[in-house]
Amino acid sequence: MDETGDIVTPAIPGFLGKLQTGGARATRLDLANWLVSPQNPLTARVTVNRLWRQFFGMGISKVLDDLGSQGEWPSHPELLDWLAAEFVQPQYQAAGAHAWDLKHLIRTIVTSQTYRQSSLSTPQLDERDPDNRLLARQSRFRVDAEVVRDIALSVSGLLVENFGGPSAKPYQPDGYLATLNFPKREYSASHGDDLYRRGVYTWWQRAFLHPSLLTFDAPTREECTINRVNSNTPLQALVLLNDPIYVEAARVFAQNILQHGRDWNARVEWAFQRAVDRPPTADERAALTTLHSKSLAQFQRSPAEARQLAHEGEAPVAANLSETELAAMTTVARAILNMHETITRN
Repeated sequence: MDETGDIVTPAIPGFLGKLQTGGARATRLDLANWLVSPQNPLTARVTVNRLWRQFFGMGISKVLDDLGSQGEWPSHPELLDWLAAEFVQPQYQAAGAHAWDLKHLIRTIVTSQTYRQSSLSTPQLDERDPDNRLLARQSRFRVDAEVVRDIALSVSGLLVENFGGPSAKPYQPDGYLATLNFPKREYSASHGDDLYRRGVYTWWQRAFLHPSLLTFDAPTREECTINRVNSNTPLQALVLLNDPIYVEAARVFAQNILQHGRDWNARVEWAFQRAVDRPPTADERAALTTLHSKSLAQFQRSPAEARQLAHEGEAPVAANLSETELAAMTTVARAILNMHETITRN
């Protein structure tokens, strides 16, 4: 309430220069113009560095939230500078490219020889450069939490790609929001297409994000998160095997597998091509054959268990399929969706 001090007007810290306002009171537009002015290269560098992280799993400087003298020095400073300059003022531009053109920047990165390398490594490369900072190969990293669910839905054919609209509410454990009593929260899962929308549309209560997303390292929304942790835990495998979202995706995936011929080898071949874009190895084929045989025998002894698994989720069940056969193939589909390779960006 003390009004005897100096009048403070909008400005930037003095060591960063001054806003060019022509003597008028500074506005947010003045700040925006300063952020993207030619005298301020940081905005372009930060943008390029964060975009690089999305395509290579790690930024040119891996400290995304402190790019500068106090952060990590870029592994390739000339590359960072060149991409920032190309972002601000394209020199090798396609038709229609313009300043601050994200499409042009993304196209420049993904059509480069560096991006298009194989992610296969060698013992020599792993020993010399385990984090791939020298970019001698493409990177491998688990996809973000929302995309893990999208992959399962996409492989099964359930994914609904509608853009925009209200949040979707996938299956969630009963009572998960019970501790939020001011006011008390109610949660009812969506129905129809809304159940299968992309993970980015999933509804959550700030600190109480969907437990499946939490398991795969999605942050809460209590504060801004620049760079996510990327962990690999046994709990993630349990979620992929048992969460109703993934069980239903596996069941629908199994229906599609069973409708691709009557030959077992052809079905397994199609399933692998669909999920990981390659044929199965001899060991994988043998393991899945054994798993299918044991599962089929188990469900033939327990038709009630087969019926329960075959009707998991809201997606319709194919009427022409045996419940025991569908349940057994669902077990195989769950194993394929649970592979590390399925949720790893190669």
